[in-house]
Amino acid sequence: MSAEQGVLQARGDQVWVASVREQDKAPYRCAVEQSVERLSWWNPVDPDDLDRHLPLQSRDYRTFLIHAVSPEGDHDIVGKVNVVNAVRGRFESAAMGYDAYDPYAGRGLFAEGLRLVVNLAFGPQDAGGMGLHRVAATVQPGNLRSAGLLRSLGFQREGFSPRMLWLPDADGASAWRDHCSYVMLRDEWPSQPYRTNPGRHVVVLVNGVAGSRAPTLARQLAVELGIPLFSRNAVARLGWDALWTLLADSPVGGVVESRFQPDDAVSVAKGLRRSGLDPATIPEVCCFPPGVGAAPRPLGLGLGLGPTVAVDTDDSVGPAEVVRIALQVGAGGYQHPRHNNELLDQ
Repeated sequence: MSAEQGVLQARGDQVWVASVREQDKAPYRCAVEQSVERLSWWNPVDPDDLDRHLPLQSRDYRTFLIHAVSPEGDHDIVGKVNVVNAVRGRFESAAMGYDAYDPYAGRGLFAEGLRLVVNLAFGPQDAGGMGLHRVAATVQPGNLRSAGLLRSLGFQREGFSPRMLWLPDADGASAWRDHCSYVMLRDEWPSQPYRTNPGRHVVVLVNGVAGSRAPTLARQLAVELGIPLFSRNAVARLGWDALWTLLADSPVGGVVESRFQPDDAVSVAKGLRRSGLDPATIPEVCCFPPGVGAAPRPLGLGLGLGPTVAVDTDDSVGPAEVVRIALQVGAGGYQHPRHNNELLDQ
């Protein structure tokens, strides 16, 4: 191997890890063959796939094997971890995939080895690491043990990708399989187990006079933003105290739709504060019936607490307009300072 492809390794209490070498091929084949029945539920199984990985080893593509300090049975291979396809420059990110092998699976050895591999992935290159900023693993939703392992190490769920990979099941039937992505960043490692993912929090008020189709737009925005809808019908049944409590308890925020009047500004601001929010930062979408125009303050509509989007809810409010509004109200603190007032001008 060249210096760039030199072996990366680390040692723990029960396992040691090292990037793959030619002499690993025989014990690896044995490990995979013993684990075929369990592994084939989630991924294709190839006992000879080290032949494919070995020539690819580089600073951006590493296959690690986890070895037992005290081997049992016919081999010492606890598991394999690929940290591959690193994208450098301003990304410094790589994909991670892994398998655990019998007879060691389910006993904590693989988890210890995976920690060591992540240490190597984030370690500086001049100190025997890969120098990465971000490592991402994708797992099929039904693979509870694999996802639970990542969460136990502090990886946070980042997203859901429908029909991501063409994979067979245990019966050999192939289909496009959904996956969830789990991510760790170097500045968050090592992490607390099962740490909570704060996620993205978006709150928007949707206000409209009779005939303005505000309820329809509110529902469309909630779907586009992926957050709950708290409609005026729900408020009428539950009351505003319950609404603010629900909004405070929502981990992702919500769309609050009602026929707010200017006189409601004080009580709404109080409710938003009760929910842990700064009223001045919460966007308000003001809806008008067709032909009325879009001037919230002259028409006596709008709370005037935060940035305002005025919408003439005629037949032109199609998918493109819904997405445009959702992007505006969802930008929040991510907006460029030059664009902070953009909502006020719409």
